[in-house]
Amino acid sequence: RVLPWELRRFGAPTNRDLWILVDGCNVRRVGGIDRQIELGSVHMPGVDSKQEGQVWFDSAVLPSLEEGTRPRLRPSGQAKPGGTTSGVLGGLHEKLTDQVLQKLLKDGFVVVDEALPTEVCNSLRAEMDVLLERDQMWESESYSFSEGAAHHDIFETTLDFRDVRKHAPIFSSMEADLGLMSQLQRLPCLEGLSVQHLRLQINKGNGGCYTMHTDSGESESPDGSVQVLRATALFYLNEGWEEPHGGELRVYPYPLAPVKIPPINVRLVLFEPRMVHEVLPNFKKRYCFTLWLAFSQSSAEASRGVADVDIDSLTNFEAAVVACEKQRKSSGRSLAPELASIPRPLRLLFLPEARPLIVRYVFREHELQSALRSHRDGPQKEEMLKGIHGYHREMRDLNPAWLRELLEMLPATAASQVSFGELRMQAGKLGPAEFARLV
Repeated sequence: RVLPWELRRFGAPTNRDLWILVDGCNVRRVGGIDRQIELGSVHMPGVDSKQEGQVWFDSAVLPSLEEGTRPRLRPSGQAKPGGTTSGVLGGLHEKLTDQVLQKLLKDGFVVVDEALPTEVCNSLRAEMDVLLERDQMWESESYSFSEGAAHHDIFETTLDFRDVRKHAPIFSSMEADLGLMSQLQRLPCLEGLSVQHLRLQINKGNGGCYTMHTDSGESESPDGSVQVLRATALFYLNEGWEEPHGGELRVYPYPLAPVKIPPINVRLVLFEPRMVHEVLPNFKKRYCFTLWLAFSQSSAEASRGVADVDIDSLTNFEAAVVACEKQRKSSGRSLAPELASIPRPLRLLFLPEARPLIVRYVFREHELQSALRSHRDGPQKEEMLKGIHGYHREMRDLNPAWLRELLEMLPATAASQVSFGELRMQAGKLGPAEFARLV
């Protein structure tokens, strides 16, 4: 980073920060900030470099992308042997239109209202009440079932827990109901969906909420295969919801700003597993169930895509880029050619695998608040908060200030409506809104 008062040696304007990449003997301009200050001929090392200014990038170092053609959706899928598309979820073929599926692909999430018949929702809600009354649910925890920090007043269960199948026949029938899966398989990237699992959740409404997290993960089946989560479907069963009741789902589709979604009755929210999300404090009994949809792979296939390090645990952004690239290479996926020319720190923004890291830094206060209010007091909670504080501190210490400033700026600028036809600015520059749109 070359600061304004140092630029005089280059004969450059003094009201500008430049971001310059030095690679061996080569030096090239990446971008900068045009500050609203004039320093004249005096060296001013104490000047406030945080003053407002216009961020810009040299378009030559960014991918030359046109608006991609939308993938052709496949015809509605057929149920596999033992499955059906005429059950409770069968009506979703009318709701998951081409437009809905394209929006899921573009934004990473989509909201579908009137997803289930009201009478079905009433019956599902009744089954959940029976499960809670008959001790067929456990208290939700972070990290693991046997040890971790408990979420207060949130109870969950699955079909394989105790006698759940006996008390919840409609939910039990959903396991073989491929009404949702067959529609999601129309997207080429989800064609391989083959397994689905249910989780039911009741929030008692005493301020209970859920920490910021992703649903990404793998699990091993009894037959030795590995299930890789590819889509999350949240169904809400809350009659008469009003804003004071709370309990909204908040998703973080970075570089867009966070979106708060009310948990109203018969609403379905679909999102991809890397989407960071949380449940805000809830003050009325709240019902929802999750359908997780996954690929099934052999252990050998799954191991080829496993990184040597847990990307979500990294705090150095450049190290995260290296880990993402190594993971792609090990799974037989090369880095897209248009990304190869982007300086590695900026490449972070174009790798979806690293998006949760960015969200955790940019919205670090949200993460701390969600952990603080969602768990019962105790040593586990204190240890968790200490870990989150340390994680954020390492992110601040290990990454350059210009990059951190840029990451925090994008959600506000991404709100500007910019078409791909308007992306290229004069003099080969790209502004912050255009850059956010490109990301």
